[in-house]
Amino acid sequence: MSRPGLLLWLCLLPGLALAQERPAPVPTEPPADLTAHRHVGVYFHVDLGPGFFIAQAGGGEFGSAAYGIPAIFSVALGGAIAEDWILAGEIWGAALLSPMSSNGRVVLSGFGVNVTHYFMPANVFLTLTPSATVLIVDNGFGSTERTQVGLGTRLALGKEWWVGDHWGLGIAIQGYLGINADRGATPTTWWTMGGGILFSATYN
Repeated sequence: MSRPGLLLWLCLLPGLALAQERPAPVPTEPPADLTAHRHVGVYFHVDLGPGFFIAQAGGGEFGSAAYGIPAIFSVALGGAIAEDWILAGEIWGAALLSPMSSNGRVVLSGFGVNVTHYFMPANVFLTLTPSATVLIVDNGFGSTERTQVGLGTRLALGKEWWVGDHWGLGIAIQGYLGINADRGATPTTWWTMGGGILFSATYN
């Protein structure tokens, strides 16, 4: 190789070495959870608390009335159909033990479609659950009766606070209603209604 060619090669060598050298990788943070503190995806909700309970009819197989302080509960599982809009299946009920008007127990149970909307960023929710309901009455002397399947609903308004990326805990006020005919020879319509203050937990 001629002297001018050798000099040119020596001049270009550092540049070629730098061009082939790869830059050191830049440290990156783990990707953020874009669904945190948002109501999207799978929805699971439970609530439980005390309240009041009134079941009344103008006669029929079960007597005339039952009232007292029940345990109220609900469990819902579904998902978001749009952000902050939830559609889920729900089982709910109000169990009254030792009614003030009689012995035994009275339970209103319902199964329905939970429609919930969250008002963000306040994380306030409104729930409506149109339902099929059944009233069960145990008179305390070994006799248990069930009404026919009827119509009912559950309505709740609550507020939750985030305790994790996807978990919220809160409190809600609730009202419920069931309208059921008993199975007597002359069916009587039972009206069951009540409400309460419930503690709630939600994964979303």
